[in-house]
Amino acid sequence: MIKIFITTLLIKSMFVYFQNRITVLDAENHKPIPYAKIILKDKDYYKNTEEDGGTVLDENEDLSEIQSFGYENLKVEKFQQTYLLQPKFNEIKTVEITNPKFEKSFTVGRIKKKDIGFSALKRSWLVVDLFKNEIPDDKIYIKKIKIPTQVHKTIKEATFNLVFYENINGKPSEERRKNIVVTCKSGKNITEIDLTKNPIPFPKEGLFIGFEWIVNKQNTYSYVTDIHYPDGTKKENVSQKGTAPTFKGYECIISNVMANDNVNWHSIFTAKTRKTAYSISMQLELTN
Repeated sequence: MIKIFITTLLIKSMFVYFQNRITVLDAENHKPIPYAKIILKDKDYYKNTEEDGGTVLDENEDLSEIQSFGYENLKVEKFQQTYLLQPKFNEIKTVEITNPKFEKSFTVGRIKKKDIGFSALKRSWLVVDLFKNEIPDDKIYIKKIKIPTQVHKTIKEATFNLVFYENINGKPSEERRKNIVVTCKSGKNITEIDLTKNPIPFPKEGLFIGFEWIVNKQNTYSYVTDIHYPDGTKKENVSQKGTAPTFKGYECIISNVMANDNVNWHSIFTAKTRKTAYSISMQLELTN
């Protein structure tokens, strides 16, 4: 009788799993879209698809929108098990195509690991900092980016989106200029992104550059912690889930760090929120 009950429970669990599993594909070639962002109705968190373009929704989760860099956003009207995203084709403006000379080297930003950490739980966010271009040369390119990352010991490697936004009067542009999926290894490391073969132009007004967590099974880990409440009470040994990796910041005089919770941009280090200002720990290696 017990065996029959267990078998029935497993069948029901598998049925619910497959019923709630969705896959996101490219509408033109039907290839999976890894790490697509799944916006959920009435939730303050999002999910991402796995490398195979799929993810599983919990019973209390309903789709609202699907987003992925390079594709049109898809408003979800009804539940399906497969969704197709249309590639986004921007009108190409006439631009002057030049190649770096690689005659000079410059650096912008700093690498420091100790001052503050940027981490994500189930409720995730996107964080960027303004990297200014104060170099007199006319044409400057980013050839390498170094960023301290920390991946929980239970995960061999994690992925995140390295994001780029234009600087529009001191605010990130509405449209993301570039997105690079970066893999970082377990432990505390300096993760390097080599752009020598495809250097990114670094405009005179600078760029907002930062990170967006990919919230999926690959990057999720469990840990136990104590929670301290404002009234002085605390809960001990509370089980929590986090999203790897963790990033670092360092103390500065004026902060240009901005965050987006999938609604709008806002400054997170202001006199009202924190007495100390911070910058993202990241270094750009530049060339002419």
